[in-house]
Amino acid sequence: MEKRHFGFGIVGAGMIAHFHAKAIAEIANARLIGIYSINNPKSAAFASEHHCTAYDTLEAMLAVPEIDVVCICTPSGIHLEPALKSIEAGKHCLIEKPLEITVERCNAIIDAARRAGVK
Repeated sequence: MEKRHFGFGIVGAGMIAHFHAKAIAEIANARLIGIYSINNPKSAAFASEHHCTAYDTLEAMLAVPEIDVVCICTPSGIHLEPALKSIEAGKHCLIEKPLEITVERCNAIIDAARRAGVK
């Protein structure tokens, strides 16, 4: 049986993103492929440190077919848009807590994931 590898992308280049990158590096069948942040110099530094590609736009990162899972590491209250875009691109999402700041925004993410058949 062929071993399945999982490609990861990270949205947000703050402190918590580094923890995600280190955790991904510890998983034998996982690889960090890319980072996107609105702060391009910060994402470039992150990419250099974690040996991945920095993308100028979220859409560019989401277009990479090797990325299966997107870690949303943006500040609380800024998870909805990148989560919905990732889900619409067919990517599974791992979203930092809290999921979002209102029940309605949480439900929007959950409903979108159910419709798209991703986790």
